[in-house]
Amino acid sequence: MNLPETAPAMKLPVSGLAVRFRVPDGSDDLAILEAAGGVVERALTVLGRLARLGNGDAAPPWAGLTVTDFEAALLGLRRFLFGDKVACVFRCPSAGCGERMELEFSVAAFLEDVRPSVRRLKGIEECDGWFALAGPENGVRFRLPLVEDQVQVMGLPQADRLLTKRCIAAKKLNARELARVERAMEAMAPLVSRPLTGTCPACGEQLTMPLHVPRLVMDELRMSAVGVHDQIHAIAQAYHWDEATILAMPQSRRQTYAETIRKQVAL
Repeated sequence: MNLPETAPAMKLPVSGLAVRFRVPDGSDDLAILEAAGGVVERALTVLGRLARLGNGDAAPPWAGLTVTDFEAALLGLRRFLFGDKVACVFRCPSAGCGERMELEFSVAAFLEDVRPSVRRLKGIEECDGWFALAGPENGVRFRLPLVEDQVQVMGLPQADRLLTKRCIAAKKLNARELARVERAMEAMAPLVSRPLTGTCPACGEQLTMPLHVPRLVMDELRMSAVGVHDQIHAIAQAYHWDEATILAMPQSRRQTYAETIRKQVAL
């Protein structure tokens, strides 16, 4: 499938920023394969390369945006590169079943549920980005979790508690107040990574499968990029082009050249 080199602008749900995506070239594929860190850090590297603000001037400050905007953009990139339909394959965990299942969903429909609401909230003017709930919990302030917050706590013991400490300021926070703040946060920045549900066709069990958007997208990007080294070698050997020229090709064009070479060698 031949893709346009850039996509129409996508509006991020929380910040409202317009972003555009482009097709990866060979240098991007190498960056995808060689990026260091956890899956969120690697996804930051990829979006920094393949996404630009709507006017094309610069990359959005991904680490400083909400997790909601970050994950919505990853799904937007996935949709641009691989299409709207996503098929997740897993096995039924019920005892004695283990049926192999495929659960399919539409990225566009999935993102339709990511619509922020700011009802019953008021901003704190002297603290940019911080909010307070109306009512008796006026002493509780909070801000929306950012990607940099997620990177800092991911993989640590009690990561949820550490994230709460970074994003909620209160002298004392009881369970009721925490629940109100969490509901407000989700209203302002709905979850993108959330469970998928389905029914096992073999045993009829109702199933819930966790979906982690950065892992889903990075796995697909890595699978698409994994042949880049062999493709560079084949094209260089066949046409005697230098590496820089080959790396500058859009991924789909490089793959087409490599496939043509493979077919001719097989004759």
